[in-house]
Amino acid sequence: IALVTIVTLVLRFWASAMFLDNTRGRYETDTNDDGRLPNWFAIFPGTKWCGAGNISANNEDLGIAADTDKCCRTHDFCNDTIEAGGTRHNLTNDAFYTRLVCDCDYDFYDCLKNVSSKVSNNVGLIYFNILGTQCFREDYPIVACIKYEYTPRKKCVEYAYDTTQDKRYQWFDVPRY
Repeated sequence: IALVTIVTLVLRFWASAMFLDNTRGRYETDTNDDGRLPNWFAIFPGTKWCGAGNISANNEDLGIAADTDKCCRTHDFCNDTIEAGGTRHNLTNDAFYTRLVCDCDYDFYDCLKNVSSKVSNNVGLIYFNILGTQCFREDYPIVACIKYEYTPRKKCVEYAYDTTQDKRYQWFDVPRY
């Protein structure tokens, strides 16, 4: 069990460096003034958009896994986000990464599934299963989680709502890939 724990921690660290440092679609250089690893280190192999930021020369510059890269590029340019430490829609993002509106994460999920390549499936597994991020959307207030999945990490996959109250923005676990 200790080996499984170590592997899980290493994967989470690597995955967090790859996907959660910067999801705003900004162009990045190979050097960082603050001593962090260069962004090309945190981009999924074969892509230029899947990971922390991107290493593309422009919006049309894609890696050899172009179809997967298109999914990541679209996800990077989601227009409804809450930056780390930011507040929007009466929600404060206490995570160290940007969180996106659920529609963007659901579209990302569908895009990766439709590509259905080795690269897209690995990106999907890392982002949705290993990182276990959350998204936000407007819905009736959550009163309970009806169903959890536990592999590889605990996440709610079915919620109970109070439909007698007004809808409001809330955090939701992203689906399992």
